[in-house]
Amino acid sequence: MKTEELRELMGLLEEAGVSAELCDTPVRVSALSAVCGVPKEIGDDDLDDYILLPKALVGRHPVMMIPAEGDSMAGAGIAPGDSLRVCFCMEANDGDIVLAWMDGRCTVKTFFTDDEGRRWLVPQNDNYDAILLTEEMNARVLGVVLGVEKTSPRVQTRTLMQSVRRTLNHHRAAKRLSDDEVNRLIVSIGDEVAHARQWFAVYKAMSEYGVIDEGDYQGFCGRVRKTVPTHGHLPEAREVARMEVQSFSKPVAMWAEANAPVSGTRFRDYLRIALTMKDYLAGKC
Repeated sequence: MKTEELRELMGLLEEAGVSAELCDTPVRVSALSAVCGVPKEIGDDDLDDYILLPKALVGRHPVMMIPAEGDSMAGAGIAPGDSLRVCFCMEANDGDIVLAWMDGRCTVKTFFTDDEGRRWLVPQNDNYDAILLTEEMNARVLGVVLGVEKTSPRVQTRTLMQSVRRTLNHHRAAKRLSDDEVNRLIVSIGDEVAHARQWFAVYKAMSEYGVIDEGDYQGFCGRVRKTVPTHGHLPEAREVARMEVQSFSKPVAMWAEANAPVSGTRFRDYLRIALTMKDYLAGKC
């Protein structure tokens, strides 16, 4: 993609209220990690890659991306694998997270000066002790951490499979319900329905669980009318079908008020009814 196209894309994002910056400034990347725990050796030979960052983030001081490892800065939200954007030649102030050099090794800690003027490197994990910087030590602060780029979040496949199996089991349980059991659930959820179109939320839950065929508005409304004939707000197939738009055309878990045919309290009522019916079908209520 050309630079002009990227800038046009950024303009569209800004119009949509999304803040974006063009990554056009190369920044060195360290091949070795800065340890959030026991200091680790690092040298110029270990700088072997570049990434692009927005110029506004880089500024006028040298900047380098350094991978983090260890857990001594966990309290500051720094986890192993995160990339630290370190700006060199900046004076460290109390509370700054810094990259420090001690006897030929690097470490990441929080900078602090106590009442007696002593300088400390303080971890953000109670399992580690603070390090007092003395004149005898060959130590200095190399740079200040300006930002932390988090690693891409992932979930273990085993966890995902368990969730999928649990959902499939709920669906199978719902499909095994007898007609009488489903009718009793319709009677129960009927107490939650305050106007006719809200039956759409019930239809959506039942279609997701395969209790009725998707798109069979006529069959659904006929079943409701037969099951609760004295209900004060009986559904019409045409009105139920009209609600199958925008996010309401998606699974209930994907309903979003920002893109729904109703909003505010009305949206929350539809969502509550749909989720309640799904709980009924899954045997949770």
